Amino acid sequence: MKRQFIGFAAILLLGPVGTGWTAEASSFEKDRKAILAMAGKFDVEFTFKETVPLVSGYELKDPYRADALEIVKVVEDHETLIVLQHILLAEVGPVMQVVKHWGQVWRYEDPVMVEYQGERTWKKRTLKKSEVKGTWTQLVTQVDDSPRYESWGKWTHEGNRSAWTSQDTCRPLPRREYTKRSDYDILRAVNRHVITPEGWVHEQENRKWIKGENRFLCHETGLNIYRRYDQEDFSKAENYWEATKGFWQEVRTKWRQVLHEEDTISYKKEVEGSSLIRSTFSMAQKVQKGESLKKDAVRNLVEGFTK
Repeated sequence: MKRQFIGFAAILLLGPVGTGWTAEASSFEKDRKAILAMAGKFDVEFTFKETVPLVSGYELKDPYRADALEIVKVVEDHETLIVLQHILLAEVGPVMQVVKHWGQVWRYEDPVMVEYQGERTWKKRTLKKSEVKGTWTQLVTQVDDSPRYESWGKWTHEGNRSAWTSQDTCRPLPRREYTKRSDYDILRAVNRHVITPEGWVHEQENRKWIKGENRFLCHETGLNIYRRYDQEDFSKAENYWEATKGFWQEVRTKWRQVLHEEDTISYKKEVEGSSLIRSTFSMAQKVQKGESLKKDAVRNLVEGFTK
């Protein structure tokens, strides 16, 4: 498919700061505008490259490259809480298929976050008030809205550059590798989101970690480039979201409850022969077809995997 990238004017320009506004309030509004600027229709380029071997004899793997079309939608906006949902359009042969992708949950000055421990388990961590002042936590959710990783950091706005850089965070193996590799347990990463005139980029500084041995296999760089793009029909993705958004809101709400109530969050690999992802997407498919779910179906699904 031939695509033309279209440059867009920067959309983060703020009007004059009104009388009585503090520098902190101005920064908060700039932060919000930067987060909201990641919404839209994009042509996405994914690139990951192992760069530095840290174990004797380890051979760096071939770089991973892929591209896709995505819509990023603002599905919640409550001033200090913003939720962005990625919806992927993937080419499967001659057919474009819709895949609900990852989500971003942004919270302002949130002292409680979850840290990945390995083996589908996360534990809460409470930060000091001084640590979170002026920061945003970013919780990245899996395609089924369960937690993936979370970190915190400040947005910085200097000249024409707005960027957020995370603290070091642990996360599960990336989807591109978790079915193919077993030579490391956890991906340690620093993430950076930078707003650009064409869209935004997600930069990653990764280390592949064998937790039990406290050894690192290698360093890896990641660069995901989101370029605004309107030369494709995104109606399939829009229609999918319109049909299922109520269901996914219920799923998000249930996971939010679990994250709020539990100090340790863990879920089973399978229940009755089915994974959490497969079971959740099976329900979403029924909703998309117009079928009604049983009462408390979402609650029972999540609790069946977490209790």
